[in-house]
This record gives sequence, C-alpha cells and structure tokens, in this order.
Amino acid sequence: MKAAIFHGPRDIRIEEIERPKAGDDGIVVRVKAAGICGSDLHPYVGSGLPREKIARGHENAGEVVEVGANVKDLKIGDRVWVEAVLPCFECDWCKQGGYRTNYFRCRNVKAGGIGGLHGGFAEYLWVPLVVLPEEGTDNLPSVIKLPDSMSFQDGALIEPMTVGAGAVKYAQPTTDDIAVVLGAGIIGLGTVLQLKAHNVARVIATDISAKRLQAARELGADLTLNPSDDDLVKRIMQETSGRGADIVVETAGKPDTLRQSISLVRRAGKIMLVGLYEESVEINANLLVLKAIRTIGCIDAHFLESFEIMQAGMLKDKQVVTHTFPLDKITEAFETAIDTQESIKVMIEP
Repeated sequence: MKAAIFHGPRDIRIEEIERPKAGDDGIVVRVKAAGICGSDLHPYVGSGLPREKIARGHENAGEVVEVGANVKDLKIGDRVWVEAVLPCFECDWCKQGGYRTNYFRCRNVKAGGIGGLHGGFAEYLWVPLVVLPEEGTDNLPSVIKLPDSMSFQDGALIEPMTVGAGAVKYAQPTTDDIAVVLGAGIIGLGTVLQLKAHNVARVIATDISAKRLQAARELGADLTLNPSDDDLVKRIMQETSGRGADIVVETAGKPDTLRQSISLVRRAGKIMLVGLYEESVEINANLLVLKAIRTIGCIDAHFLESFEIMQAGMLKDKQVVTHTFPLDKITEAFETAIDTQESIKVMIEP
C-alpha cells in the first residue's frame, strides 16, 4: 500500500509498505479522510518534538475492510471513526483494566500517527485494539460507527473536537463566566463551540487570521479580536470591567499566548492549557501564585461527546475544512496547513 512516511523536517515521502493485517483483535480500515493536526506540523517544520519515521495522521475516518476473529459488532463495509492505539497490557494501569476506560494512560501506549504505529496518512490503517461505545460503562471507544448522514471528513473531525470538549469539561464553566479562547484553529473553534453549548455569558476568540476569526464568529463567538490590531490585555480588561476573564483556554501553543493568558485571567480564574509548544516557555510563575490561578493541562479524550456534536450537526466539515488533497500531494497539503491566513483544517483523502 502507499503511505506518506515522515523522514524529517519538510521531508515526507510516498512509499510502498506492507498492508496491515487485522489480527484476531483488530480491524483494518481503508482511510477515507485524515486531518492534518498542529502536532503533525511541529516535526514537519523541525521543532523539538519526536520525529519517528512513520506515517503520521491521527484524525481518521474510513471504511472497515478486514475484521479480526475476536471482534464483535463490526463488519466489512462499516463506516467508522477510529483511534489506532495499542496499550502494553503490562503496566499497572493496563493490568487493572484501565486500558479500556482510557488507553492513553497506559505507560507504554503506541498510538497510530504519533508513535509506534503508522497513522492515517496511508491507504490502510491498522486498529489493533477495538473498543466500541458501551452503554453503562466508562469505556473510551477506539471505534465509533458513523451514520450514513455523516461524511468521512466530519468523522475525521471527531478527534480534534475532543480536545475542546476536555478543556471545557475541566474548566467547569458557569453561565456567568466570560471565557477567552486564544487561537482559533480547529481546536480553538471546537472550544468556542463547546463553551457556547455550556451557555457561558460570553466567548471571546483571538487569532491573527481573519479567516479563522470569521469561522469563530460563525460558530458563536460573541467577540473576536486580532492581536495584530488590538492590545489584547487592554481590550479584555475593558470587556470584563477590569476583572479579567474567568476562563482562558490557550490553544495556540505560542510563548506569547501563554504569557498573555496569565495577564488576561482574573484572580482565582482558570487557565486551560491545550496547545503544544515547540520550545520551552519562560513565564513569571509568581503571578500564578499571587493571582491564585488554577492552571490545568488538558489531554484526556472525550470522543463520544465530540461524536454527539458532529452527529447533531453543530459543526460541519464545510465550515472548517478549507483544503483537501490526495495522498501524493501531502507535501503541498502540509505547506498549505502551515499558512494559517488561508487554511483552517486541511484534509488528506488517500
């Protein structure tokens, strides 16, 4: 099969590799849509993040083409969202059965497109662990069946939507809160959507891209600000009567936006850290203490909540997917995704 193998900064090569087999407990999916994530762009531009020689791509949807002997309730032809993960089954978390409730907490987990397993920038994808949604359990699904009414690109958006779902869940917003979302990429837009669903008093979104700010307004942001044109700290203080925001969600992953979040949040407010940083960030930690700021890193997955958003039609691919490329144009796709003035979400259709 064809796969786009990452070899180093700005070096992705289309190669022929062996098509995966399902094994007894897994499935193989013909990839129909795979989104380029910001975490895919970091190693592409040469950041200090891990650079394993694999096919990247962890925002995937497709069609089941092979089903393992032990897999129930799935069949060839099913349309699915998938998370390709392989827990170790040996660490303390796994031995307690935790790999079913949250496989990402396995100490040695392998994740497709991130580390240890090939991802969705390929014609076929191996999903070694199949966990389906099960009523009455806390299981974290690795496979969700998609209704015929949901496009594969909508299905691929389930994964990035989960980040905002987690950030908002941990923030525990109230209807009196004013929330600021720093960065209006796909994760920031998902966060705006989630905050509006929780009926917060106001949502303010910021970005340097006019296209992304327009999308934030379409998804419900009450105010959008461009830091190239506005003094963010001054404007946020004006909008909050000098108090600062109750919640700041930092999705941009830039040193300046992290430092801004500390200035923007009110005393005893909350900063939700979502973005990944390409470098170490120097901050004034005394302000975290003196302002009694609660700072929470957000990494947990909430795939069912994201699926419900997509199923309800609260977000459609046409609102955020600005570009689609075939697999053999993946370098062009990555270069397009880097241009945040013109792109929001870039999809690969292998």
